[in-house]
Amino acid sequence: MISVEESVLLMDKFIQLRSKYSETGNSKDLLEFKKHEKLCIEKFKYIVAMHTDKYRGFFNYDDLIQEGYEALIKSMKNFQPTLGSFFWWAHRYIETRVSRSANLHTAIRYPLKYAKLNPPHKETTLPIMIESRFCPDKNLESMETQKAIQAAMKHLNKKQQNIISLAFGFDGGKPLSVNKICKKLDITRLNCIKTINMALNVLKQNIRI
Repeated sequence: MISVEESVLLMDKFIQLRSKYSETGNSKDLLEFKKHEKLCIEKFKYIVAMHTDKYRGFFNYDDLIQEGYEALIKSMKNFQPTLGSFFWWAHRYIETRVSRSANLHTAIRYPLKYAKLNPPHKETTLPIMIESRFCPDKNLESMETQKAIQAAMKHLNKKQQNIISLAFGFDGGKPLSVNKICKKLDITRLNCIKTINMALNVLKQNIRI
């Protein structure tokens, strides 16, 4: 963590370098600005961790960290000293964006105000029971659950089936984050997230256990 005084110095210089490059358009000024921007991100990155650590259990945890960094950069670019403390400004940007993104990946949608003030709910949308000891009843329940999921998956189109399988590890592999799915399938984040949300809605309507 850094002090308020250090944050003021960092952001004052950030604004000065940004204004200087905006006026000159010089590549040297751009390089100096980007170098300082990188320093600021490094100094303020703990704020991102503060708002993402509670979501470690979410399958899209890696994506939430990325969302947090994007919000941090946006808060830096939009900040002006007249707005008050940069800490308040950055916390506001990051908390709002991370909470909203985390809420998009649950089976039940909570109002943003509720999601920010309460512990995150990790919804087991597609449950599969894992028992360390063999239990006939639990084994049967698990088999029935898997059958129900497989039946519901038939209501998805090929693209949705592929993305959901990658996201939850239904293909036998480790569940992948949205970023990794995008790289693997060469699709945009927005496209991937929309597909996952649509697919989960279809599965919710068609899973019968």
